[in-house]
Amino acid sequence: MVRISGTPFTPRVAALAQSGTWSEWSTGEVVYLRPETFWDHEGEVAAMRETAVLEDKSPLEMYFFSGPDVVDYLQRLVIRDISKMEHTHAYYNAFCDEQGKLNSDGLMFRMSEQQFAYTASPLDVWYAQNAEGFDVSVKNVTDEWGILHLQGPASDEILAKATGQDLSGLRFSRGAEIRLGSADVWVWRQGFTGERGFEFWVRAEDALDVWDLLYAAGKPLGVMPLGDMAEDVGRIEAGLVLPVIDYTRAGPDTPRHSDDPTSPQHVHWLATPEALNIGRFVNFDKGDFVGRDALLAERHGGGPARRLVGLRIDWRDIAAQQHEQGAAPRVPKRWRFPLLPVRSDDGLIGYANSIAWSPRIGGLIGLAQISAAAAEPGTKVVLDWTLSGLSYEVGAEVSELPFVKMKRRSAP
Repeated sequence: MVRISGTPFTPRVAALAQSGTWSEWSTGEVVYLRPETFWDHEGEVAAMRETAVLEDKSPLEMYFFSGPDVVDYLQRLVIRDISKMEHTHAYYNAFCDEQGKLNSDGLMFRMSEQQFAYTASPLDVWYAQNAEGFDVSVKNVTDEWGILHLQGPASDEILAKATGQDLSGLRFSRGAEIRLGSADVWVWRQGFTGERGFEFWVRAEDALDVWDLLYAAGKPLGVMPLGDMAEDVGRIEAGLVLPVIDYTRAGPDTPRHSDDPTSPQHVHWLATPEALNIGRFVNFDKGDFVGRDALLAERHGGGPARRLVGLRIDWRDIAAQQHEQGAAPRVPKRWRFPLLPVRSDDGLIGYANSIAWSPRIGGLIGLAQISAAAAEPGTKVVLDWTLSGLSYEVGAEVSELPFVKMKRRSAP
């Protein structure tokens, strides 16, 4: 039975949410509610790029792995060579099934010699199925920890004010244990906005104190809480994908799709790393891992049939056609899971999955899965645009990803 749940930060998030509009973050058995916007979507987007934002990411499933065989166990599952990971190092990673299709993508962290962590989608069944023969402990600690992101150009200054420490020299994808007020927390140079910033792991009982410290330190610098809509703008600009929305998760932990043939879930895409533009992370030299043979066959066979691409959508075309139909010109600030058909002269070539208005680009952008033959940047395509009961064709152009390249690796 699905249950509605809060996170360790929910009391502070709910107190700040003035818009009254909420999004659902479902893990299958649990649904978390997150504000779509707090009180000013445009202000949140601007703060993300110009000052800083705080975002509750606690619905991410968090797993701790430990034991004598932990490296061998994870090597069997992941596409990268984690034996080379240093302590307090994070890797972007993906798990695939035997057909090379992604079960999940997310971040793998090495906390010590025999302890790792992973934050992403729920994979309880997958981990258990593959643990036979390994001396390893896998623990889901999602309810015990909160995950908080501080992102934006002012994040270093805010953290320094809150801790009295200068962590601006912490390299990208590196972490440390620090003291934040009375709490011991893990801090990682990471985030999901494409901006320079930090991810904090906070024990549930310390969550509100940590939020208060960071929010108070950031208030004079213009920090804002980040809503779901504004986060989508940042992650689409950065070309970062979300499971379910941008690709369909493979594996035994994926909820069963609806039997309704009109359901958008029937337009699903089981994607390989290469199709999602993360094929560079696959390490074929490390030895056997789940999905290796299928991924090798794909690479030697010419690549995936479909690829994830960016789209620059002609919003003027939308406004003009709305005007012709007597409707007020309108483009979405964020449109998650629209599944708009994408067409070329060859007919239907795919679907647009995520769309947002980007103030930084000054236009409407999106992520789409389309035929590899049409995935070259600059290719002209057409979207079957359907919004508020109106339907028409809208021009678009395939774009390189990311749309915006951030300077998150170097210190300011």
